[in-house]
Amino acid sequence: MNSFQEVTMPTITKISAQKRKGRYNLFLDDEFAFGIDEGVLVQYALAKGQELTSAQVAEIQEQNNFRHAYNIAVNYLAHQLRTRHEIWTKLEDEEVPPAYIKQVAAELTSQGYLDDTAYRDSFVRTQMLTTENGPTVIQRKLRDKGISPDLASIDAITDIYPEDEQRQTLAKLIAKQRSHYRTSSAREQERKVRQHLYAKGFSGDLISQAIAYADFTPDAEEEADALATQAEKYWRRYASKGLAYQKRKTKTMLYQKGFDLDAVSNWIADKEASEE
Repeated sequence: MNSFQEVTMPTITKISAQKRKGRYNLFLDDEFAFGIDEGVLVQYALAKGQELTSAQVAEIQEQNNFRHAYNIAVNYLAHQLRTRHEIWTKLEDEEVPPAYIKQVAAELTSQGYLDDTAYRDSFVRTQMLTTENGPTVIQRKLRDKGISPDLASIDAITDIYPEDEQRQTLAKLIAKQRSHYRTSSAREQERKVRQHLYAKGFSGDLISQAIAYADFTPDAEEEADALATQAEKYWRRYASKGLAYQKRKTKTMLYQKGFDLDAVSNWIADKEASEE
């Protein structure tokens, strides 16, 4: 009698295609074993009738798990560039174990598909060409995407988006905003424009330079037209409150809006006289 039993190895008895392209079902000893990626199938030259050791089965499953995670990442990258953080988050959402995420990240990095520096450069250039955002807004967007602080520093961004380019964007923004606030006083226009430029992410120094170049010195005719438009609005708004209140409140509101107090008083006097 033999002192040991003969060890039999599982045999591939069937390989069938799944409905999903690039995926196959692997059967060992006439029983379904696991789904397998086409790349793994080719890598190990798997075929019907082939015997596999338990170690080989484990290795194939490991490679299959990696390939599954890798394919998720590649499909995610197919639509646009992604940061390392975005890839990691996507794979976590797909419940890929951390060990495989690290493998995938390393593989994509070695292939040149995952490069946060290249991503930053491309992102900044796209923002320059397609938006009116300044460096601090761009920086915030980069950090939201997981780009590290050193790569997303203001200095790094302005190396790609130099001040001359920023000044051109500022000039366009100022022209657009002045048109939007054309019924406001020159002082109010400047205040609102400055506020908007800060919100768009430009530095205080560049904003001041751009505003000085744009010259918000009031034009007498435009200022008078803006005053008349605003004054009529407030005069009607407070008409039911009594003349004294109407005059006081209209004057206060117009002064807060940046109009000259003497010009406001003259408009109210003229208005009051015309209604007598």
